Amino acid sequence: MPLRTLQLLLLSAWLTTTPGQAARDKPQQVQDLHYGEVLFHFYQEDYFTAISHLMVAQHQDVLQHHRDESELLLGGLQLSYGMLDQAEQQFGALLNTETKTDAELHDRVWYYLTKINYQRGKYEKAHKTLVEINDPGDKRIRAELAVLDANINMALGNNEAAAEALKEARAPEGWEEYLLINRGIAELRAGNIEQGRKTLDKLGKDRAANEELRALRDRANLGLGYELLRAGDAEQARKYLNRVRLQGPFMQSALLGAGWSDVERGDYQQALTPWLHLLKTSSHQPATHEARLAVPYAFGQLGDQARSVYYYEQAIDYFEKEQQLLESAIQTTENGTMLSLLSQAETGTSGGWLQQNPTLKGVPSGHYLVDVLSGHNFQESLKDYRDLGYLTELLNDWLDNIDIYYDMVDTRRQAYEVRAPAVRKRLENQEAIALQERWQYYRDLVTTERSEGNPLNLATGKEKQQWKTLKAAGEKLAALPDEPRYRLMKAKAQWLQGVLYWQIQADYKSRLWEIEKQLAELQTPVEESVRMHQQVETALGSIQDGFTGYDERIEALRSRILGLLPAIDAARGNASGHLQQLALDELEVRKQRLISYRNQARYALARSYDQLATGGDDQP
Repeated sequence: MPLRTLQLLLLSAWLTTTPGQAARDKPQQVQDLHYGEVLFHFYQEDYFTAISHLMVAQHQDVLQHHRDESELLLGGLQLSYGMLDQAEQQFGALLNTETKTDAELHDRVWYYLTKINYQRGKYEKAHKTLVEINDPGDKRIRAELAVLDANINMALGNNEAAAEALKEARAPEGWEEYLLINRGIAELRAGNIEQGRKTLDKLGKDRAANEELRALRDRANLGLGYELLRAGDAEQARKYLNRVRLQGPFMQSALLGAGWSDVERGDYQQALTPWLHLLKTSSHQPATHEARLAVPYAFGQLGDQARSVYYYEQAIDYFEKEQQLLESAIQTTENGTMLSLLSQAETGTSGGWLQQNPTLKGVPSGHYLVDVLSGHNFQESLKDYRDLGYLTELLNDWLDNIDIYYDMVDTRRQAYEVRAPAVRKRLENQEAIALQERWQYYRDLVTTERSEGNPLNLATGKEKQQWKTLKAAGEKLAALPDEPRYRLMKAKAQWLQGVLYWQIQADYKSRLWEIEKQLAELQTPVEESVRMHQQVETALGSIQDGFTGYDERIEALRSRILGLLPAIDAARGNASGHLQQLALDELEVRKQRLISYRNQARYALARSYDQLATGGDDQP
């Protein structure tokens, strides 16, 4: 797995745990919307958008609840892009901050500082920063730290300490095989051959559930076999080399080692079996090249000089053809064809162009280029090259679309000129102020009514009409002669008027309370309308000022983009040169190795011819 992918996976796993909850692996609660948006892009593996939005959110100071987490995420993203200086400064600032960071964040910062120092080859400093990390609760993180600790110690030559660190580490599910192989390698390097053999032997015999673990098992068997071969135990070496699958990625090295283990035991006939099988493969790996020399050597040791001469001649022809192919590969690299193919493949998926065109059809000796380009160092440099290409493409898109901002400003300006007169006319009518005055008028009436308490003021329209009718009837009856008949009518009219008044008075308090309630409910929207009136009035007066300055800002952005493009192009040119040099260096190493093999074959062939001519017993 590429280094950056490991960093980002660990970053995501560690960022999704809250302080003190790593062992339970519970996701943290996102309290700031902008931080949630950043995490969304991050988990979608859209890292450029994530880092851009994160920096904008930090500039706008909208990450109130996630300040430290956002700083840590920014440093992790910078680390994943290979920006080691910026990442180190970012993490160092977190440790030097005046506010006390929690223990979980403290450990994460020290982890990344350790990772940076390890990548830079500053192993002593990496060891010092590693000891600052407290023992985490999460088993996976403990396993990752144990492997990192072992790698640092092995780089410092402290192989025994590396083996001890891995021995004490408890392997969570899915990590046992990785801990075992690293532990076995550390034990072998420490000179503890027997213990390293036991450790790798356990891994080499375990059943593997997937292709990755099967390849890991093959690697353990291969490493143990070669270590035993160097130690002089050819019998046991053959045993472990036989365990390597013939369909796996380590088949060529295993077949070569198996043959040499037979040679160490003096069984040259048996050695020919794996070596001749290796010659039948179409591989261009160094193991196959070496087998071209080993086969005639074995025939020579068996006394079959004729076959020895035949295979030496074949080897010389093969090495010369391979050298021509390598020369073609070097020329292809020097004339820029390789980088041209890389540029054409940049529009592909994030998986890389090697997955799209693994054989490089049409390119001379493309198989050599595939071997070189699939190397870790080249792939890391290739990522930088592609990142710079993506930035160039992005800036060019922004440059092409920058006129849209002018259109946006013009559209807003035109909309203002069209709508402003109508809005201004409505404002001049003072509708909100009139509404507030009307509300206040009714509020004053209710206040007066509360103090005076006249029930008739709150009578309904029907009640008021009835009261007016009864009052008029009473006045007419009062003008009539004082006779029993009229007195009876007057008394009845007064009784009806009293009943009506009693009914109005009985509902007075509830009516007064209902009116006050409605006025209170209207107070907020009335005040809101006045506030909005004032806001619109203020905005209308200042909106024209909002149009000023945009042209200058847009032009400043254009100038900034135009200034960045040459710098990125220069950096990409340096990156392409670095890629080209990496490929040329590796191809040159392969070329010199082939020349050496060819010279050895010619010398051995000459000796074989000499012996055939003289009939001597000396072997080549």
